[in-house]
Amino acid sequence: MHRLMSQGMVIAGAGMGGLSASIAMGLEGFSSTLLERRDAFAELGAGIQLGPNSTRILKQWGLMPDLETYAAWPKQIEVFRFDQSSVLAKLDLGAHFKDRYGAPYVTIHRADLQSSLFKRMLAIGQTDLRMGSTLVDLENQHNGVDIEIRTQPLSLAQNPPDLSAAQTMKGDLDCSETTRLHVSVLIGADGVSSEVRRLQWPHRRINATPHLAYRATVPQKLLPLKLRQHGVRVFLGPQMHCVQYPIRGGEWLNIVALMEAPFDADHANNSMRSSLQHAWTEKVSLDARREHFRLALKGASAELQDLFKAVDEWSAWRLFDANPLSSADQMVQGRVALLGDAAHPMLPFLAQGAGMSIEDAQRLAKAWSHQDLSPGQRLQTYGNARWLRNARVQRRAKVNAAVFHASGVKAVLRDLGLAVLGERLLDMPWLYGYR
Repeated sequence: MHRLMSQGMVIAGAGMGGLSASIAMGLEGFSSTLLERRDAFAELGAGIQLGPNSTRILKQWGLMPDLETYAAWPKQIEVFRFDQSSVLAKLDLGAHFKDRYGAPYVTIHRADLQSSLFKRMLAIGQTDLRMGSTLVDLENQHNGVDIEIRTQPLSLAQNPPDLSAAQTMKGDLDCSETTRLHVSVLIGADGVSSEVRRLQWPHRRINATPHLAYRATVPQKLLPLKLRQHGVRVFLGPQMHCVQYPIRGGEWLNIVALMEAPFDADHANNSMRSSLQHAWTEKVSLDARREHFRLALKGASAELQDLFKAVDEWSAWRLFDANPLSSADQMVQGRVALLGDAAHPMLPFLAQGAGMSIEDAQRLAKAWSHQDLSPGQRLQTYGNARWLRNARVQRRAKVNAAVFHASGVKAVLRDLGLAVLGERLLDMPWLYGYR
């Protein structure tokens, strides 16, 4: 056991939320220590959608040049019945939308956004990144948090891109030993399987859902012309829906098919609770996948059928969910706070998982700038500012899950509402106009 001097803010998890928090803190002039259990960053996930509520903040952080390089800029969102080729509803995402909200709607590969955040964090230079470092215990004290970290040895080849061994191994941390630190505050940005949440909020329940997401990314040049897309398209069917949109400057197409499929809830929940689980990939046999697709696409339009036939490689992801937050206490207790998916896992039926992490990070840094308050009071200010917003997004995502996958009379009423109200249903000022 090796003990170090006291630290300031420590952030557990260098995913989207942790990188965002370190950037936001750095731009406010505050340093932080960022712990990441992986020994190297990997290209995980697929495409994500970022509304103006997210891109407005990324622009403030100086990331607009990267978005212009790596993202795609869809011109509209179109909604279809899965068995028809005519548009039910449409939302224009062009100049008027951008002017209205002061920022664009973009689609981007998660790995490209993570890389951009990582490079921005390095450029700011306020973050002590420690790869291969796993939080194993914490004790929330009145004057800080005692934490225990287990660190794996790193080789130069395992270090993140453009990060030297000296930067990665910064400080006195003995990579072969378990280390105890006393830190001012601990931020859990360590995702759905958050170790911080498990240790500080042991009774919070995060559950696997029947929703299975099949994801694929395909170079558009390999697709027939009729299947190439430069906007966001959503196809709604019974117990399933499919979303497709461009990424990587429009050169690739991201496809996500979300369907409800039988599953072993106990096995899925046990996997989620494993501290080593990070990517929610589900092992699905080829025969099972074919059966899932056969059932989901029964009665689907020829265009949607052709899209699935044109894709060979799919990854399956189990979706996890939690009850909407009911108080700030579920995000902040004493000197410990949660951020992003660690605080408020949500279904992707509003495309705001990444957006809420970015918003959380921005608000955390603003709260931390109140130097007249104690560290605990600053965290409480952050929790008070964020929990209602996150709870509203969680609830809306749950409602959308039922609406998107409706059948029978409910689907008819949904389609009628989309046809009549159209843009007024798809445009959400309460969501996109948040500042």
